[in-house]
Amino acid sequence: MDEKKDRRYIKEIIKEYNARFATWGPSDTWDLDQFKTLENLIFDATDIDVNANTLKRFFQQRTGNPQLATRDALCRFLGYTGYTDFVLKQTQTPRETQAPAAGNIQEECISEAVAEKEQKPPVKSKEIPVPVKKSSRIYLYVPLTLLLVMGGYLLYTLKLKDWYTEYLISKIKFSAVNIKGAYPLTATFSYKIPPRLLDNIQLVYEEANGDTSVKKLTRDSGRVNATYIAEGDAFCHLQYKGQTLKTINVESRKPGWSVFTRNERKNIFKPLPIRQAYTKEGYVSLPLDSVPPDARPGHLFVSYVYYKDKLVDGDNFILEARVRNSAKENAIPQADEIMYILSDTGMHGFAMNENGYAYIKFISGEKTIKGDDYNLSRFRFNPSEWHVMSIKVANKKSAFYVDGEKILDMEYNKSIGTANELILRFKGCGAVDYVRLRRLDGSLVYEENFDSPL
Repeated sequence: MDEKKDRRYIKEIIKEYNARFATWGPSDTWDLDQFKTLENLIFDATDIDVNANTLKRFFQQRTGNPQLATRDALCRFLGYTGYTDFVLKQTQTPRETQAPAAGNIQEECISEAVAEKEQKPPVKSKEIPVPVKKSSRIYLYVPLTLLLVMGGYLLYTLKLKDWYTEYLISKIKFSAVNIKGAYPLTATFSYKIPPRLLDNIQLVYEEANGDTSVKKLTRDSGRVNATYIAEGDAFCHLQYKGQTLKTINVESRKPGWSVFTRNERKNIFKPLPIRQAYTKEGYVSLPLDSVPPDARPGHLFVSYVYYKDKLVDGDNFILEARVRNSAKENAIPQADEIMYILSDTGMHGFAMNENGYAYIKFISGEKTIKGDDYNLSRFRFNPSEWHVMSIKVANKKSAFYVDGEKILDMEYNKSIGTANELILRFKGCGAVDYVRLRRLDGSLVYEENFDSPL
């Protein structure tokens, strides 16, 4: 495909993006923050990381011939299978079919008639049958039989056996209860394994600190218990011949406050003690030098987490916290500020940030409202300033507030039960001044001002 045509197709790609993100204005006016938002959107949809600066050069046509990988990712986000599929759909036209002229048909018919008339009938030669001895037939049948047997064996060993194994694997049942709570946490795993697979099945328990232990199963069905003693996200892997078939996440939580650092794209997760986040100014904000170096670039999230069993009725409460996420707290665009309250079966929460309305979202029970489904650009939120974020839930009706002003409400149907965890999460290190949890009658359930280390 020549460069001239490539430039034309690149303009068509830009045209489709301008139509999809019409509320942002023309792409040649987008700033770097908008390209960083687009970078995250493309990664979430395609698992391909295209740098915001690369996108800026592409959309503002400051590069002569963008890489095929960039064009592929942009086209996949638009719903195509890739750049080639986009080009095919741009150039595809119905095939034109031409009927032969009447004069041509007549000439063809005359030519065929003359040829048929002039053609002489072939002279038949008399065939003399050659006798075949029975012994020669045996020599023919034996190799054919061996070939069939070997072909059937190879088909079984190379294909049918694998298909049957995959069928048996699809019949495996693996579940768990009590997979979230204060450590040491004992989780119970139930399983049912086809007997043919049992000899090659094992459970691998992985602690939050990376320690692992292996358990071989001796029966094809039953229950096993495992106790997790390290704080953080742990796992139980069901493996067949060393290959992980299923994984169950176990959340082993420390009672009280902790700090979690996470870089999801690099799969880096580490819990830290809350004392590392205390400041002289009377709020908590984790210093950047406490964050693992590999987790710092680009997609770092820091969470301040409080855990307590049976904390409050998850369908009737008022939660508020004073928060900030500024350059002083090493905020990363779009400087997300997120508040969650969770039970073992559900959550309430909302996320606010600067100008990245696609990542603004509200959650209550089974209901979710997201900025890429609804245009939430009307919120003008400055995360660099202190704000009081709060959630009020009363009889399955939720309301979300910023600085005392209601910004959205919603209803949900499925009760989340008793809440046990509070999370204040930031893209960057963030800061928390205080947290208060009340019942609907105003009585205080829990309060922390972070004036002195716990």
